[in-house]
Amino acid sequence: MKTERNVIMTVVTSLLIIVTLACGGATPTTTPDTQATVAAAIAATSTAQVGLQATIDAAVEATSVAAPTPTPSSEETVESVTTTEMTEEELAALIDEAVAEASAATQECSTVTTEAAADGTVTQEEVDAVTVYVTDAEEAIAYAEELIYAYYDLYGELATETIVLLQAIEQDLAAMAEGTAEVNAILQEIIMALEQGLALAEETITQLETAAQTASAKAAEIQGRNQNVVQNLQAELESRAAAVLSVQPNNIPTDRQAALQSAFDYVDAARQALDDDRISQTELANIAQLGANASAGLNAHGGPQLQRLSGSISDITGQIARGQTPQVKASLGNLEASLGTRPSRPSRP
Repeated sequence: MKTERNVIMTVVTSLLIIVTLACGGATPTTTPDTQATVAAAIAATSTAQVGLQATIDAAVEATSVAAPTPTPSSEETVESVTTTEMTEEELAALIDEAVAEASAATQECSTVTTEAAADGTVTQEEVDAVTVYVTDAEEAIAYAEELIYAYYDLYGELATETIVLLQAIEQDLAAMAEGTAEVNAILQEIIMALEQGLALAEETITQLETAAQTASAKAAEIQGRNQNVVQNLQAELESRAAAVLSVQPNNIPTDRQAALQSAFDYVDAARQALDDDRISQTELANIAQLGANASAGLNAHGGPQLQRLSGSISDITGQIARGQTPQVKASLGNLEASLGTRPSRPSRP
């Protein structure tokens, strides 16, 4: 507001000076209407301010439209991955892809580093270039490690064979991370030397090359291990499913109502086990047994309408064993709806 008053007073003063110069030294025949002049100046100033504000608003709007949407960082991308919405096989495939990318990024980092040090010295431009590749490699390695940890958390009790393979890959990733971290540490030493105008020691260049080669060697090793993970998991999933589907009933319901109740017990047990998005060995064994009992009861007492649901129970048990959690949740809803009204349990005396 203070600025507006200053503008108004400046305009008014200017107008008065113009009026005075125009009149010269002659004696005015009429007294100037100062109040009208001030009012006109205020009106002109307000109009100018409105126009100026409109111009500013238009510029802000144009800038907002033109501004590109920020590209999410690697960290944000990792956080956006919801592993609980994937099947076990999909998560393993994502790990396979992430490990391959981490290996490629590490090898690129090694190549650029080795080329920079090939002439026995490293310039500031080369340091800047290598730093970019180091950052890319570190982020790719961290992403692959995070996915592996998620797999451990979700399927650590069930995928015993795959876990062994992933642990070996995790060790290779750790070695790659150590190599890239060593490259980065040496780069910081080089930066300090360049800033102080010092000549780079031959030992420093050798250490840089060695660290890069170590990381590259681990990146090559990890590719061989990584190719076995998905293939091994597919075999393990089928073996796991075959085992649970071979479970024989040990408590067959004796009538239709008991068969229905057994099927609902199966649904409840499966849902409860999936509440935390992971299945333990104990939970899987319990689900398999309840499923076998429910299927036997429906086949014996369900009649044509309910006998077909015996196959649905077997399908769901197989899905659970294969780590197909998203499909299981939908299948359980369909099964429960097909069973109809839940029978009431007999009251205790």
